[in-house]
Amino acid sequence: MKTLAASGASHQTDTTAATTEAVKLALARLGTSAQWGVLFASSKHDLAQAMRAARAAAPGCQLIACHTAGEFTEQGKLEGGLVVLLASSPAMVEGAGATGVAQDHAGVARQLTAGFAALAQKAAAKGFGLSTSVLLVDGLAGTGESLVKEVLGGTRAFQQIVGGAAGDDGQFKATGVAGGGIAAADSAAVLHVFGNRAWGVGLDHGLRPTTQKMTVTRATGNVLWELDGKPAFEAYRSYAKGKGVTLEPASAGSFLIGNELGVYFLDELHHARAPVGVGPKGELKLVADMAQGAQVCILDGEPDAMVEACHRAALQAKAGLAGARAAGVLVFDCICRGMILGRQFQRELDAVRRVFPETPLAGFLTYGEIARFRGKLEGWHNTTAVIAAIPE
Repeated sequence: MKTLAASGASHQTDTTAATTEAVKLALARLGTSAQWGVLFASSKHDLAQAMRAARAAAPGCQLIACHTAGEFTEQGKLEGGLVVLLASSPAMVEGAGATGVAQDHAGVARQLTAGFAALAQKAAAKGFGLSTSVLLVDGLAGTGESLVKEVLGGTRAFQQIVGGAAGDDGQFKATGVAGGGIAAADSAAVLHVFGNRAWGVGLDHGLRPTTQKMTVTRATGNVLWELDGKPAFEAYRSYAKGKGVTLEPASAGSFLIGNELGVYFLDELHHARAPVGVGPKGELKLVADMAQGAQVCILDGEPDAMVEACHRAALQAKAGLAGARAAGVLVFDCICRGMILGRQFQRELDAVRRVFPETPLAGFLTYGEIARFRGKLEGWHNTTAVIAAIPE
């Protein structure tokens, strides 16, 4: 038996009706029952209600879900909608969920990986020696990077982990995650999928520095206090002024997320970090930790370069399949990229479709992207397109 996948989407505003429509559409395309799946919904929808409706429409299907800053399938991007990707597969799958990510990410990781060793042993006995974990996490908890590291520690060396940080349609107030019996903010959920073929994973961003390097002179955890000895927000206020924009702390969210921080390793731009809020002393709250002493810059994106980067990520994911066909594709794409591309966002989906032309696809705009796989030591990303290809 090979793995099959199918997507479904709904524009309906009623959560139960939208979920039922999307799940039934995916099941009809699948042509059989589903063993596992993912659900991505606008924050206008109630996740607990969506999960109840999904379980009713697809009994026995293991699901995880989260709120988004935009959701899409191979058919295109929705506004305020709900999408699913369901899979029928011989793989062994286990899901889990936990709350308390902000204050106890290590404890949450232990709950998410508690059954991993036993499942890995059972899976190996059936010839399913390869595994990938799909991880969804509260996008505003500020501990996503640390959670990924702890989940890796609770699984095994070189475990592939893909996923994203939940959004709330750009409001930056509260982001929900559901799975394993929970549906709440400050939460995380995971699906551990075991099979006999490796998933293909790729990532790229295509962004460029638009300021000189600055030094992080004070930072604690995910709070960036100072750049070059001044309140961190002042760097953004000055940068915005150069663009003709007057930036105030209370209304700066969209500008910050659209102009994220690039972090250097030696002289190379290594990864990005997203500021999502401004504190009373001009400090910036980030979605992941920032190291004191790091060299950073403010990033900007040019649509053509970003689309090309997404295409490269898709090609990398296809290469990771090692010749296998893709049954389905998951895409975790930063809200920043969605904001920069605007009405051109379909170009990114088209870039993925050029590599996987007949493959069902589902994804969402995130507050952080997760991709930890062989050759990539960093597991947490911002302003990045992450492509995960599920093998047949």
